[in-house]
Amino acid sequence: MTGSRNREPFLPRAVVDALPCGFATFSADGSLYDSNEAWENAAIDSGIPVPEPGGAPYLDSIGDAADPDVRSLADRIDDLLGSDDDRDVRVEVDAVPFAVVPFTHDGARYVTVLESAGQSESRVAVDLRLKQRAMDEAPVGITISNPRLPDNPVIYANAAFERITGYPLDEVLGRNCRFLQGEGTDEAPVAEMRAAVDERRSVTVVVRNYTRSGEPFWNEVTVSPLNDGDGNTTHFVGFQKDVTDRVAAERELERERDRLAVLNQIVRHDIRNDMSVALGWGEILGSHVDDGEAEDALERVLNAATHTKNLTGAVGDLAEILGADDPELTEVSLRDTIDSEVTRVRSNFDYRAGPLTVDVGDVPDVDVEATALLSSVLGNVLDNAVFHNDSDDVHIDVSVEERPETVVVRIADNGPGIPDDRKRDVFGRGEKGLESAGSGLGLYLADNLVETYGGSIWVVDNEPTGAVFCIELRRADGGAA
Repeated sequence: MTGSRNREPFLPRAVVDALPCGFATFSADGSLYDSNEAWENAAIDSGIPVPEPGGAPYLDSIGDAADPDVRSLADRIDDLLGSDDDRDVRVEVDAVPFAVVPFTHDGARYVTVLESAGQSESRVAVDLRLKQRAMDEAPVGITISNPRLPDNPVIYANAAFERITGYPLDEVLGRNCRFLQGEGTDEAPVAEMRAAVDERRSVTVVVRNYTRSGEPFWNEVTVSPLNDGDGNTTHFVGFQKDVTDRVAAERELERERDRLAVLNQIVRHDIRNDMSVALGWGEILGSHVDDGEAEDALERVLNAATHTKNLTGAVGDLAEILGADDPELTEVSLRDTIDSEVTRVRSNFDYRAGPLTVDVGDVPDVDVEATALLSSVLGNVLDNAVFHNDSDDVHIDVSVEERPETVVVRIADNGPGIPDDRKRDVFGRGEKGLESAGSGLGLYLADNLVETYGGSIWVVDNEPTGAVFCIELRRADGGAA
């Protein structure tokens, strides 16, 4: 229809043209702001004049029509344009119902007329207005651009876009969104967006933009094409979200990971190597010490060196899990892990004067959901059973109970046991975390790892004395018998 598409619609062209009914919007001066193809058919069928190029304002031509129903429609449109009444009205022209919908946009008055035959109460009108309000009031920035116009300018921007960027709407409309870029803007995400627009596909990038006052911010931008019924892109819709705080947190996390990597290198390489050397010379020295008091002193030294060496392993493991994203769980053999850690404990403490016995029950051949650090969980609990055991004859029992969806590993010792009021604190679960009275970093690490695996760890009393650490892990077979 001539003269009906000289200005950009409030809704994308594809949406307007896809409406199943006649649609026309009138400006406050009575001119036709926008319409779709179905409006011409509806107007002709109902005796409503079609606007002529260069003729009188369209509303005037409707008001001069011979049909009283058409003139009544013009009167209602004119009344609503001149008032602040936002209630919809219904007018029949030649037995065809039309919904007349007034609204105000950016301080200007408009009226939309919809052919509502077959529709229930102005459902289409309400739906359109709801979509308009949803875009205007959305908490994220929304823009619509028209690639058919030179430089793909913005034809719509909502209030959130103005809040995020600081640009008033009259400085946004008619411009390409690149005005948000500045000297600190990385070309890579810009090029990614440009390629997506050229290829008519969706894209999401995070780009450094600048507000109207020159303040930099990180903008998460999503751009998607809007296509008509023939698959042709008529508009692009953009969503903007200020993610400056998120980017800052991610960068701080990356710096912390770098610091943890340095700490891990120092602890695992330098300190651990020194402790290995001390243990090696200590064991050699043991063959030359015959005095009982000296033997006891040497055992204490070797005990401390072994504890420090194991502690460096725990620190390194903790640095590894803290410096990584959520780990991907894999199938880990429980039997192999238990066998390996029991062998390691027996070897590490073979310098002890008193006997160390580790009995292992029948371990089922089952895989659990974990990571390679499952060995650190079992190893730290086993080491704890030795280090905090005041018996001359250290005895540890390892058993496994199969359950429908989990397995429970029990590591029981004959040490002094753990009072009830400390059974949480040994894992660093108190209000002060690791500062609470507990057994140290190893159990804190075990607790964190087991939680990551979706399992749980707790401690109960052993009979007649000692403690039993219970470690429940999820079966990787989904609970197969």
